[in-house]
Amino acid sequence: MEETYSSVVMDVLKKNHQLSLNVPEEMVYYKDTTDFFWTTNNASTGRMDVVVYTFPYTDPNTFTPEYLVAKRDSVMKANLPGAFPGSYMATETKYFDVDYSAITVHDKYCGVMRGLWKMVGDMMGGPFVAHVRLDEKNQRVVVAEGFVYAPETDKRNFIRRIEAALYTLRLPGEYDVPEEKTK
Repeated sequence: MEETYSSVVMDVLKKNHQLSLNVPEEMVYYKDTTDFFWTTNNASTGRMDVVVYTFPYTDPNTFTPEYLVAKRDSVMKANLPGAFPGSYMATETKYFDVDYSAITVHDKYCGVMRGLWKMVGDMMGGPFVAHVRLDEKNQRVVVAEGFVYAPETDKRNFIRRIEAALYTLRLPGEYDVPEEKTK
């Protein structure tokens, strides 16, 4: 995985967000704003997307499935509108529960959220997986999430590739940051 990552995504995340993430090399299309980054392989079949978003850490109750699903829905609605007017991405909670568990990544707490996403106002959906970590240095919560859209196709290998990428997320202090050149 490490040898074949998207250097485009790596460079933008390091420069603008002080994060490191190795996503599949075909992910070169992206949108970058202050607290939200999105990249995709833009494939006609087996589309994989990764988003990274941050928000201030103010409360330990941030790391609950209820809070994180509500935050995910508000961030996705604001940043990933659908193809039709009024359509947007949301978490499917009516028919399936979001699974939330805690693991350790790089000797630190990491919340793992798994579930299904849907497009409200459109006929799209699929699986997602997210890693939620605390960037203590910047007092922010960092969410790295991948989701897949592959109608009528087995999605297992796509979501596994995305999840493998999420394990490469490095926060400030977890990777070497080159000295910034003075202008």
